[in-house]
Amino acid sequence: MFTPKEIIPRSRWLPGWKDLVAPAFLPEAPATLLARGTILTEQPATRGPIDRRNLVKGAAWSLPVIAAAVAAPAASASVDTDLGAFGINGSCGVLGVQGPGFLLTAGSVPLPVGTIFLVTGSGVANIGVFSISGGTATVQVLSPTSRLITLTGAQPAGTTLSARTTLSTSVAFTLNAVVTIPAGYTSTGAKTAASVNSTMIMCTAS
Repeated sequence: MFTPKEIIPRSRWLPGWKDLVAPAFLPEAPATLLARGTILTEQPATRGPIDRRNLVKGAAWSLPVIAAAVAAPAASASVDTDLGAFGINGSCGVLGVQGPGFLLTAGSVPLPVGTIFLVTGSGVANIGVFSISGGTATVQVLSPTSRLITLTGAQPAGTTLSARTTLSTSVAFTLNAVVTIPAGYTSTGAKTAASVNSTMIMCTAS
């Protein structure tokens, strides 16, 4: 951008200045403006020099803010709780005394509320009625051959919750169970699946 420095009247033009009035000259001489018989000589508007100390000071001020913004997500990230080596195992029970089912044992950390295990069966039309002991849980009937068992109270570390059915091992069937823990938890070394298999002659569980 240019600002006027001096306006020279036509009466003070020096020889040869009249050539500058030619329109063809204007695109070639952006520093010279012609207006109604006068020549305006202009000089660039100057800007004050940039203070290097202010520049460095501004950069130094902004760096901690950027670093804090980048570090914020990492600082706020949560770490999952490791439930350790809890396990679920099948049980054949005792014929005529105790029905087959599953035993869920907490590891060194209590199993949280919301831990579930899904029981599915095959070989029979209905896998019976499940009862809970040794802990607090609900049993939801999803279908004649599937049950969803959900902990409604934390299972203390080292203790075992038992879920047994009225199904008898005198008939052939297979039961499978899979445990799922809530979000925010991990389970290093856990056993999360179990089964019970009856052939009428013998029963095996794992």
